[in-house]
Amino acid sequence: GIRAAVVMGRLRSALRAYALESTDPAEVLERLDRKAQHFEAGQMTTVLYMVLEPGASQVALSSAGHLLPLMAPPDGPTGTVDAPVDPPLGTLPSVTRRSTVISLPEGAVLCCFTDGLVERRDEPLGQTLERLRTVVVAAPPHRVCEAILFAMLDGHDPPDDIALLAIRRVERGH
Repeated sequence: GIRAAVVMGRLRSALRAYALESTDPAEVLERLDRKAQHFEAGQMTTVLYMVLEPGASQVALSSAGHLLPLMAPPDGPTGTVDAPVDPPLGTLPSVTRRSTVISLPEGAVLCCFTDGLVERRDEPLGQTLERLRTVVVAAPPHRVCEAILFAMLDGHDPPDDIALLAIRRVERGH
C-alpha cells in the first residue's frame, strides 16, 4: 500500500546515507533501525544488506529478518549462506546486529531474493525454498534469473512483489 511504499522510500534514502559512513553492514542496519524506531514507529521491515567490493572474493552481509541468500559454488551443492538472522527493523529497541563475511569462490553464484518469490499460501516455505535451491546453479546470472522465474512462477503472475539478484564472481578478463 501507499503507507508501506512511503516508509520504504524513507528507509531506502536513509540506508544510502548510512552506507556512505560505514562499510560494516551491521552498523548500517543498527543506524537504520534507530531511524525506523524513531520516525517510523509501529512499522516493521526486513532488510538484507551486503557489501561487495568489485573484484573481491568476500561479501559482508547482515540480515534484519530477511531470508538469507543462496550460494551455488562451481563444484558443490547449492545451499543457504551460513549467517545469523537478526530481528526485523522496527520490532525491538536496541538490537545489536551482526555482520558475517562469506567467501565467494571463483565461478560461484550468490542469489538474493525477497519473500514474494518463495511465500505461497498453499505451499510450505521449506518446499518452495527447496524448489528454488534446485534451480540456483553456478551459471551466468541472467540465465539463473530466467530459470528461477520460470520455475517459481510457471507463467503465473506473482502473488506478491519480487526482487531477485544473482551475482557471479568471474576472473577478470572473462
